[in-house]
Amino acid sequence: MSLLLIAAKCSAQEDLEVGDILEYADETPASIENAFSLADADLEEQTQHFRAETSPLRQATLLQPTPFGQPRTALPPPTAAPTQATSLTSQLFGPSSSLDRSVLRQARLGVASYSTDIVRGEESAPSVSTDLGSLLRKSPGALSVNTQRRTPIVNDTRVRSSRIGALAASGSHWVPAREDLDTALSKIDSRLVNDVIIVPGPYSSVYGPGFHFVDFELLQSPRFASGNEVHGRTSFDHQANGNQWLGQQSIWAGGADWGVRGNYSHRLGGDYKDGDGMHVPSSYESREFTLAFGRDLGDDRSIEFSLMRLDQTDVEFPGYVFDIDYLVTDGYEIAYIDSNPEIADRVETEVWYNRTRFEGNAQNLAKRSQFPFLNRIRYIGFTDVDSMSTGYRRARTWGNADDDASWTLGHDLRYVKQELNEIANAVTLGFPFPVSDRNSPIPRSFAANPGLFAEYNEHLFHGITFRAGGRVDYVQTDIVADAGELAEVGLDQNPASFDEIVGTSDYQTDRVMWSLYATLTRQHHEGLSTSASLGFGQRAPTLTELYAAQPFLLLLQNGLNNVTGDPGLKQEKLLQADLSIDQDGDYVRSGVRGFYGWAFDYITLENTRAFPSRSNTEQVSLRYVNTSLATLAGFESFMELLPKAKVSPFVTMRYVDGRDRTRNGDFATTNGAQGSPSQKIFGLSRGAFSGVGGNDSEPLPGISPLEARVGVRLRDEANDPAWNAEIAARIVDNQDRIATSLLENATAGYTVFDVRATYHPRSKDNLLFVFGVENFTDKTYREHLDFRSLTGVPVFQPGVNAYFGMDWTY
Repeated sequence: MSLLLIAAKCSAQEDLEVGDILEYADETPASIENAFSLADADLEEQTQHFRAETSPLRQATLLQPTPFGQPRTALPPPTAAPTQATSLTSQLFGPSSSLDRSVLRQARLGVASYSTDIVRGEESAPSVSTDLGSLLRKSPGALSVNTQRRTPIVNDTRVRSSRIGALAASGSHWVPAREDLDTALSKIDSRLVNDVIIVPGPYSSVYGPGFHFVDFELLQSPRFASGNEVHGRTSFDHQANGNQWLGQQSIWAGGADWGVRGNYSHRLGGDYKDGDGMHVPSSYESREFTLAFGRDLGDDRSIEFSLMRLDQTDVEFPGYVFDIDYLVTDGYEIAYIDSNPEIADRVETEVWYNRTRFEGNAQNLAKRSQFPFLNRIRYIGFTDVDSMSTGYRRARTWGNADDDASWTLGHDLRYVKQELNEIANAVTLGFPFPVSDRNSPIPRSFAANPGLFAEYNEHLFHGITFRAGGRVDYVQTDIVADAGELAEVGLDQNPASFDEIVGTSDYQTDRVMWSLYATLTRQHHEGLSTSASLGFGQRAPTLTELYAAQPFLLLLQNGLNNVTGDPGLKQEKLLQADLSIDQDGDYVRSGVRGFYGWAFDYITLENTRAFPSRSNTEQVSLRYVNTSLATLAGFESFMELLPKAKVSPFVTMRYVDGRDRTRNGDFATTNGAQGSPSQKIFGLSRGAFSGVGGNDSEPLPGISPLEARVGVRLRDEANDPAWNAEIAARIVDNQDRIATSLLENATAGYTVFDVRATYHPRSKDNLLFVFGVENFTDKTYREHLDFRSLTGVPVFQPGVNAYFGMDWTY
């Protein structure tokens, strides 16, 4: 047995001295090796039992002094491997090494860096979040995320104010079925999530082509080294505003080499009240079931199967044209891991299939007053959507995260198929002739995207870590609907063909794209770290951006707009740089991260018609278009005082500025009609046919204003509190950086106050109570991202909302 091996093993054993080991090494090397093997086996058994037996609720009793926003952090198992550079907010909201990663997803650890945020699913209970977007909206750890709250259970996540369609949600490559109703993350109940990684830039190659990524992992199957065991968890919470209820039941069981976990949650709620006491139509009912089954196959191989079923009914969307009558989502995933392959040190394979189907209508009388234009044209509308995503990812890794160097090679495939129908009966715009059963669709179409990716990680000298990666992708899109379905579409007096509306009969697109990034992180000394990242990525247009034919997709703040795609769109390119610095001390924890991005051929929107006129607009027609150059710049920061004390003041802040640097462009687009195909008229400024002018440089639409959260956290003890409390003010600046050519309106600033608390009886570590009051001053306000009708009744966010809940693990 080598002295290096003996010394390394000795360093992990507190009750052995190096000298003692060396003294006996020459005499009894075999016995020493056997002793260490037994010790390692014992440690591994303890670790497996800890990870399996300790539920998220019980982990909350193994405390480190972290702020209330996340539940108290579990101490890592004794053999937990050191992680890569932690996220910007991990020092404030808990060390990332304590995150309970599934053995099937260890490659995700390589993504974590100072350019990422990490949010744990355990936060959902004390924050009474609903879908995954709601969790990210409430979590202080999601510093780079802005969220558009569409309904209490549908929240649209926007990383650094990214537009709809620019966010790639991974795990199983989820995509929104209809971009103004469901979202990529609204299908996922936040209580059923292990953790979330947010990458706010082109700084990963494993999730496909894109600019920002959200990777989440559902709760996985457990293991019990000591034999077969069965456990359960019962949860509920109630929110007074809207009379919203959640009931959840979880059961998990397993043995040394197998495990199964089942979860069921049921949510329902009614209309909420805004700060003025007005009822806002927002009722819903949602049921979600997940099942995970895992088996260790021996020889360091294991397999995990997961399924998810979501059923939603009668979901009302305040401020939107359509509500959802029913929505069904089915998701399946199989993950296979081989830690002892013939080639490489580890091979991971994931295969997934997701499908979402829903139907909706626009006849809800409770909200038609928000859109008087629909009543004026006697609009009757129905929509149905069918969206499917399937694919795989296979990666080979050499080395581990704590090795001096490691690298990964892999290939993947994403295949998305989508169809949207929007059937309308109405009086046409401007003519007293009825339209009957006219469709404004996104025709049945597909996007196929095979790709190759590579990542490299190396620990250099003087505490410097270098990480780099890149990928190459081929993307093909096309329409597969029958020609007869596209012969008469749109809402004009006379139906037009799909070719006339989009301006071309060439639907198929073929693209080759690439991305490349590099990150340098340096640990200067204990507590001080800096990081620099530079990345270039490309994103293909979505099927909506390519093929939409005038459906009412409410994509902009002004509300009632129909949207037309362009099959000739170029892919977007983004060059982005990030710099960050973090300080972790006994008295102050702080950090700041700044970024600047140059977006080439950025996909934005052109105003092609404001009806009936600019001075009295009720409806806006939009067209997807490339702008040559846009810039996005901003920062995220945090600071916490006395993080290890009973009283800890804190502040977080984020800001994004987005600019369309070439807004005028070099052409204006006409609306397509029967006998008059849509055309690009060169020599005119973009949007010239709408009658709404604009400057050559203009703020991008949908950019959130400066936002800060200031508060204080309290606990009865610094190290092992039985209760935690937080009072915080969310301060949002007014937003006057608006896209005037798209009729975006300025939004006034506001301040909302929340108070939250948790309590677990010391005699009942498996029991947790949560309490709180959101917006306890009953503020009347609305977010800048909220949709609003230009002439109808405005919609505001919820007023005061008291809540309570309980988690019991057994």
